[in-house]
Parts: sequence; structure tokens; C-alpha cells
Amino acid sequence: MPAKKISRKKLLKEPDEFISTTARTIEFFKTYQRQILRSAIVVLIAVAAVAGGYYYLRWQEEKALAIQDQALKLYQEAYRSSLENQGADKKDDFKKALDKFQEALSAYKWGRTAQTSQLFLGNCYFSLKEYDQAQTAYSRCLEGPFRPMALNGLAYSFEAKGDYSKALEYFQKGSDSRDNPFQLESMLGTARCYEALNQKPKALEVYQKALSQFSKSSMSEFIRWKVNELKG
Repeated sequence: MPAKKISRKKLLKEPDEFISTTARTIEFFKTYQRQILRSAIVVLIAVAAVAGGYYYLRWQEEKALAIQDQALKLYQEAYRSSLENQGADKKDDFKKALDKFQEALSAYKWGRTAQTSQLFLGNCYFSLKEYDQAQTAYSRCLEGPFRPMALNGLAYSFEAKGDYSKALEYFQKGSDSRDNPFQLESMLGTARCYEALNQKPKALEVYQKALSQFSKSSMSEFIRWKVNELKG
């Protein structure tokens, strides 16, 4: 059924919908002008606060990275010198690096930047033979990309303290993961702890497994020697 035709004259008498809606909107803004302005100001303040916080954190992170770069240079120099002259006391050099890493961590305590500082704090404490502090620092890096290094750091710290059972626990966690770029190091640590615990058959088993997986490693000759030694 065709729609009822409305005359042009009647249409002209009808109020324009757009004009009516616009008029109602203007009237609404006039009535609630103060409330709307207050809400807008609150929103603007919130946006400004979020943006300001973001840029402040970025600035803090950049500051921390600059300090961290200085700390890494100090640590690398101390570590290199300790390898070249193992009899020399490098405690002061490692302490300088440690102080710088702490300064970087104070500047920025979040994300990968903070975890890098924590990891190297662990390394510095380990070099200073402050193993409990090293373990605390390494423990803060177990979640994230530095987990393999943190596991080995914890293992070495317990091994240095003579707690071979606990060291074995952490070395095994590292050696069980194929995604671990330090898997061979973890496996050798596992075998070494078994030897220290006088569990030579288990140590032999780990050395043989390491040899089969890493036969082309630079450590392969040493591993073969250990296998032959334990076989007697």
C-alpha cells in the first residue's frame, strides 16, 4: 500500500528535525554549562597527568641507561683486569661498578632496564664474595629474559658457599631448558655438583649427555677427559 502523500505546504509547516535537535543541544549546554566545563577540565587534567607521567618515566629511564652504561664499563674493566691478573685485588673496582649499578636502579626501578641493573649487581656482589646479596639480586631476575643467567648466578653463589645440593637444583633448572643459551654451562655445573656430592655415576651420565649434545663445543675435549676419568 503506497504511503500517504504529505503536501509540500504541510512539510514546510513541520519543524526541521536538524534545527530542533541543534536547538535542544544548545539549550542543554546553556543549562549544564558549568558541569560540562568542570568535567572537561577534569578530563584534560587527567590526560595531562598521564602524558606528564609517561614522559617523566621516559626521562628517568634514559637517565638510568646513561648511568648503567658507565657502570657496565667499570664492571667490564674490573672483570677483564681480574682475569689478566688473578692475584690482584680488584675489590675497589667492583665496588665502584656496584655503586653505579645501584645508582641506575635508584633512577629507574621498572622493566628490563631495572633487571639489567639487578643482574649486574648480582655479578658485582659475587665478585666481591658477598654471596647472600648476590643471591638476592639474581632472584629478582628469574622472571623475564635474564632468567638463564639468573639461574646460573644463583647456582654459582650456592656452589661458592659450599651448598652443592642447592647449587645442583639451580644448575638443573638451567640444563633442562633447550632455550637456554647457557645450557652447556648449566650441564657442566650439574655434573660438577654431583661430583662434589660424591654421586659419580650421575655426574658421568650428565657429562656423556653434554658430550652428545655439544660434541663440537670448545669444551668437548674437557668433557671427554671427564668422561674417561669417571669411567676409570
